[in-house]
Amino acid sequence: MILIVLLVVVGLALVLPGLLLRRFGYRNLTYSLAFSAEEVTEGDTVTLTETVCSSKLLPLPWLKAELTTSSSLVFAAGQSSVSKETRFVSSFFSLRPYKKIERKWKVTCKKRGVFTVSHAVLVLSDLFGVSEISQPFPEAEAVIRVLPAVQPFTLEQEFPLGFTGDFLRRRTLIPDRFAIVGIRQYADGDPLRDVCWSATARAGSPMVWQYQETANPSITVLLNMETRETDRDRVSDAETFEKAISICASCLADAANRRIPVRFLAHTAVDGVAVETAQRTGPAEAMHLRRVLAELPDTITGRFSRLLRQVCLQDSAASIVVITALPDAETIRIAAQEPRVTVLSVRRLPASAYHLPNIRHYAPASSPLKGTRT
Repeated sequence: MILIVLLVVVGLALVLPGLLLRRFGYRNLTYSLAFSAEEVTEGDTVTLTETVCSSKLLPLPWLKAELTTSSSLVFAAGQSSVSKETRFVSSFFSLRPYKKIERKWKVTCKKRGVFTVSHAVLVLSDLFGVSEISQPFPEAEAVIRVLPAVQPFTLEQEFPLGFTGDFLRRRTLIPDRFAIVGIRQYADGDPLRDVCWSATARAGSPMVWQYQETANPSITVLLNMETRETDRDRVSDAETFEKAISICASCLADAANRRIPVRFLAHTAVDGVAVETAQRTGPAEAMHLRRVLAELPDTITGRFSRLLRQVCLQDSAASIVVITALPDAETIRIAAQEPRVTVLSVRRLPASAYHLPNIRHYAPASSPLKGTRT
């Protein structure tokens, strides 16, 4: 009789916790994730906080949280595994009744981008491991934007033309009176103040000054997404591509901080919209441009040479900066024809570009960067 009672007690001890766990395990159980910052710079370390709270009488002796994120977020502890570009993180808790636990992870952001820690799954088990249940918590999610790091960069050093003063710009409608480009015959409607009396006396007929418009300098930065000649729909050399983005961030930041109007274009799209910004100036706008670079995908839409030709035709006033890992023949040809185009190449230059002063090899480094001909 005692043996039967003992067996019943043991059976209840093994079965009852599992029944209670299945019925009440996830009731009044909350789980959340939060980063200590919404936006950081590449290479920074932030804190990811896991919070699990049980507001019920039933204890949870064994709780496992399984998370999925990018391999670019490096967790300091060793309880994670990596499969290609995905990192799986596991953490374990033991909750007493009406208990709240916070666990903090140190996370290093080694690459720019917008990353999400999500797809949380909570696994519950009883004390003896007889019963085990799992349930996803899709509402548990933490998002962080990692801005590309900015390297030391000086516009005066890297560009053959200065960015101070005024420069001439083509215009055929209403001219300004800052730059005199010649003298022409008087036409009906010309104001009397534009008459050049000395030229009129020599010519024997009315002559007027010919003006051309001037404008403040501006910069258009173009990023060539192609890293190899075979790239068509997606970037194939991710490491070289990230180097090019780092140079973009440095150039855009220096121009915006100097309050030189600058805009950015790339032959890719975010949510179906082509990547093209308006002209921006100032430190606050420099942060906006870095956010654009942070969200830049590795997909390619169209050919870069087509974008470069289009910008050269449409924006006749701006200095154009091409940042590329692939200084192909078409880019070199356009740069040879357009002195206002400066090409910064992540890779070494082909022999056909050695003689051109506006094409150079440029390598980002931890120390102040210097453009070098190779």
